[in-house]
Amino acid sequence: MTIRFVPAIAALTVALAPAAATAQQERTSPLPNYNLVQLSVAASAVLADEFQSRTMAITSCSEAVKLGKAMDAKVERKTFVHETSLPPQLRPVLRNLPNGMATPVLSEGGSALHVLVVCSRV
Repeated sequence: MTIRFVPAIAALTVALAPAAATAQQERTSPLPNYNLVQLSVAASAVLADEFQSRTMAITSCSEAVKLGKAMDAKVERKTFVHETSLPPQLRPVLRNLPNGMATPVLSEGGSALHVLVVCSRV
């Protein structure tokens, strides 16, 4: 199953640099900041079902990085991503995802496949 989150991926690929007031609010917010690893591959490079099955076996961020390298995926670390900076439809997915596990495959207009792995919540 592929979830289509074009805005989600665009929002995550932009550098997040909150203003000082926003940063202070995020430090005191009851909502989490996430440390994530994002794996991205061209949809033409791998079948969505294969990408899904391989990423669902991930149990840690170090495994995600190793798998990403083995699949020649783009591997990005995203640190201190506050829940409010995520697209609304992605928030419950990450909120309920255990650390070390990958999201279902996210699709960017059918041209790219992505997964996010929650490394930690702070």
